[in-house]
Amino acid sequence: MFKDYKKYLETSIKVYLFVLIIIFILKIVGLDYFGLDINNPVIIKVDQLFTKYHLVDVWYSITLYINIYFIMSIAANDISMKMKIKCLVILIIFVLIQLLTAKFNLTNYKFLFEIIVFLVALRFKNIKRFIFVYLFNCIYQIISLVTRVGYVSLKIDSFVYQFLMQLDFLILLIISHKIYFSKGGINLCGVEVYSSSLKKINLKKSLQKLQKNLQNSREAFKKQSKQEKLTIIIFTILSLIWNTLSVLVVLVVAKINHTLIECIFILTSFWLSKKSFGKPFHFNSMAICFVVSNLTYYFLNRVTTPLGISIIIPILLGVGLSYVTSKFVKKTYKPLYRGMPKDLFEETILQVTEKDSDKYKICYEFYIDKKSDLSLSYKYNYTVSGIRKIKDRINEKIKRL
Repeated sequence: MFKDYKKYLETSIKVYLFVLIIIFILKIVGLDYFGLDINNPVIIKVDQLFTKYHLVDVWYSITLYINIYFIMSIAANDISMKMKIKCLVILIIFVLIQLLTAKFNLTNYKFLFEIIVFLVALRFKNIKRFIFVYLFNCIYQIISLVTRVGYVSLKIDSFVYQFLMQLDFLILLIISHKIYFSKGGINLCGVEVYSSSLKKINLKKSLQKLQKNLQNSREAFKKQSKQEKLTIIIFTILSLIWNTLSVLVVLVVAKINHTLIECIFILTSFWLSKKSFGKPFHFNSMAICFVVSNLTYYFLNRVTTPLGISIIIPILLGVGLSYVTSKFVKKTYKPLYRGMPKDLFEETILQVTEKDSDKYKICYEFYIDKKSDLSLSYKYNYTVSGIRKIKDRINEKIKRL
């Protein structure tokens, strides 16, 4: 079920970026529901536990190590055990730098010393990729600060504030790291993971596609008989009433359980990600669907964290619901054929190969651009029989889906 988990992670990043835009708009108009909840009982207990057992430095070391490993592993394109040990050594050096700069009143130079350590550890190689990764790391931190407290501060003494602001930040780092190396690592510079997601969030293209779909629907509707038109209208009205009622029940239950905003985030994430994974599963009975949907959202509302603790966790749950429900839908993919629609081609072939692979490009140019095996053999330096084998293997994989 989770063999294509990277699609889930990429979609989560895409939805998170969209939600961030909404958050900034709400902040501009004066609506701020996304501040830190430092009075949350769970957070207070965590704070007391860490303070009592002197675990604050342990948490600081863990978060610092994750930062170092994120930057170093991507900059060097290396996730080996040797790299993990090297990052541990860098961690120790960074702690010493912090102690020495504080002792000799050189705190303003700490940033410069850390950059030098990174460059020395990389042997002054892959500097361009290091700059990209380091900048993204800084951008993530700024986003965490601005969306949570509304300003950028380089010094935060409270452990509770550090914990809450670093939670989403660390989750984002881990997701980004997984996406980067699942896509082959070295074929990417740090920015490509995010640029691919941003390209998908193209408002102009989305509006054009919506306009085209509406136009096609209108044309199809005009061709129907009067009886069929009446049936479609009645069905559409009843469907809208039913879906509205279902959503209202979910929101009312969430309101009773004091998780209304979190539920809206889960619902929004679910709706935004539906197209990414295909159609979600539906029961044959509307009554069963209604009951199961409400129980599912009730469960998610109970397990999610409040927005005062994390913004991204409700998003991960909403996207996860869309991802999991799509797996219950039985899909029968037909082999690729010449002249097939581009959308169907991509939906089919991306189940068995990556978009940046030669296999995808060869199949695209053969089935969509209708190029010959001979011209493809010259372009990709394969024999004609080799090109045919690639196409046959792709179609065999599609048949096994």
